[in-house]
Amino acid sequence: MQLLHITPGLLSSHSRLAAIALLVLEEEESAFWCLVAIVETIMPADYYSKTLTSSQVDQRVLQDLLLEKLPRLMAHLGQHRVDLSFLTFNWFLVVFADSLISNILLRVWDAFLYEGTKVIFRYALAIFKYNEEEILRLQDALEIYQYLRFFTKTICNSQKLMHIAFNDMNPFPMKQLRQLRTAHRERLEAELRELEQLKAEYLETRNSQGPAVPEGCTSEDEGEGEA
Repeated sequence: MQLLHITPGLLSSHSRLAAIALLVLEEEESAFWCLVAIVETIMPADYYSKTLTSSQVDQRVLQDLLLEKLPRLMAHLGQHRVDLSFLTFNWFLVVFADSLISNILLRVWDAFLYEGTKVIFRYALAIFKYNEEEILRLQDALEIYQYLRFFTKTICNSQKLMHIAFNDMNPFPMKQLRQLRTAHRERLEAELRELEQLKAEYLETRNSQGPAVPEGCTSEDEGEGEA
């Protein structure tokens, strides 16, 4: 079971998922099996692995969808060099557990457990659309980052957010999501292979050169020879 091989750095993510599952289901055993289903079945493989490969892929997919669905907002954020992944990465890992007020969060989880990860993309897009005009009014990168730290807590109209997620964001075909995931996974894996190759070449070069001795210093071996 993947759940039994959780890396220490991801324990907090799983504990937050388990806490929401317990809140929804109210029984510890049911909450545990809900967590198992999320980690092993609903989320793509490698989502909570050491490399977070699938999580990284989904962030790239989200970037593409934001550019498609909210081009004006993305142009504004690009102008100020704002990177949304600092925020959205955690959204996906814990399915908004730290972000939305409880009554909206439970609605999101109902849809997520029924329809799967597609719902996370829908709501991520909807959250930005919900607050788009406010973000567009901010003209400084620091102001934007400060606003993004708490803006999800200002969302209180669950019907409006749901309408945006399931109506305004359409069309939203699962085929497109699968294609984007496949394309970005191939690119990411190629990048990771290239990095591993560069690392191996660097280590090989360093090992072949031996330990470096600062200029003007005498190594221990040389000192012993002179004695």
